Amino acid sequence: MLRSLLIPAALLLLAAAFAAPAKPLAKNAALVCPVTHEKIASVKDAVGSSVYKGKTYYFCCSACKPTFDKNPQKYVKTASLPKAAH
Repeated sequence: MLRSLLIPAALLLLAAAFAAPAKPLAKNAALVCPVTHEKIASVKDAVGSSVYKGKTYYFCCSACKPTFDKNPQKYVKTASLPKAAH
């Protein structure tokens, strides 16, 4: 009887481990829109967010979220690149 309860419990723990929520943003981390590379002052100032592969991305304007959501892989590749100098 005990064994029949342990197996489902272990499976639930494994499922919970793989379904962990996205990591929260570090307090001192810079927020940068992955689409425009514009700096965002804080999470409160972001205009929406999306989670992709366990990471939360924040956006500078309402047009960036749907653009990102259509092809997140394109913007994730460039998210860590600095904005080009003008």
